[in-house]
Amino acid sequence: MPNLRQQLREYFDSQALPAQRVDAILHAARAGGAVAEDRKVIGFKRWTRVLALAAALAIFAGLVFLVIPPQPAPAAFAALAPRVVEFFGARTELPKVSQDPAALHAWLVAKGAPAGMAIPAKLAGLESYGCGVVDVQGQPAYLRCFWRVKNADGTGGELIHLLAVRGEDFRDVPGGRDPQTRQIADWSFASWSEGAVTYTLAAAAPLEKVRAFLSVAPLSPARWSLAAVSF
Repeated sequence: MPNLRQQLREYFDSQALPAQRVDAILHAARAGGAVAEDRKVIGFKRWTRVLALAAALAIFAGLVFLVIPPQPAPAAFAALAPRVVEFFGARTELPKVSQDPAALHAWLVAKGAPAGMAIPAKLAGLESYGCGVVDVQGQPAYLRCFWRVKNADGTGGELIHLLAVRGEDFRDVPGGRDPQTRQIADWSFASWSEGAVTYTLAAAAPLEKVRAFLSVAPLSPARWSLAAVSF
C-alpha cells in the first residue's frame, strides 16, 4: 500500500490535486475492497447454512427410514400355493410344535397373525402338530398344522395345513366364502375369505381329502381349547 499511495500521490501531485483529495480517493478504494470482502463472507455464510440444512434433512430422512421402514408391496396370492409346496419340500422344521391349540394361537398372534384368525370346526377336532410363518414374496402367511391321519404306532402320519393371510397383504385374494380350489403336483388347496382374512387349506393329498374339512362353519379362536380333542 505505501508504494501505491506514493504512486498515486505522485500522479495526483502532477495533476495538482490537494493532499486531502488524494486521501479521500484512497479511503474510497479501501472501502470498496472491504465491501467486496463482506459480500464474499456473506455468500460463504449463506452456502454454509444451505449445506447445513441439506445435511439435517438427510439425517432426518435416514431416521424416518429407520423408524418407519418401507413396507413390502402386496404379494400375488397365486404365489401362495407353490410357496407352500416349496416350504414343505425343503423339510423345514416348524419353530413351534405343540398339541395345545391355544398355545399355538398365542404364538402366531405374537408373530403378527390376526387375533381373529379362525379355523374350520372339523379341523379343530384334529390333533395339533405345530405352527410357523411362511414368507410369500415378502408377506407373511401364518401356518397351523394338524394330523389328518396318524400312524398306529404314533410315529407320524399325514398332515393338513391351514394358512391365514391378511387380504391387504396380497393381490387377487378370493372374494368370498365359496372356496377356490387348486392342485399342484400331489398337493391340493382350497382358499376362501372371511372379512379381512383369507384362509387356505392345503394337503399333500387328493382334493376330496381337503374338501372334507370345508363342510362345517369356522370355529372362533375362543372355542379352540373346548373343541380340541385330547390324546
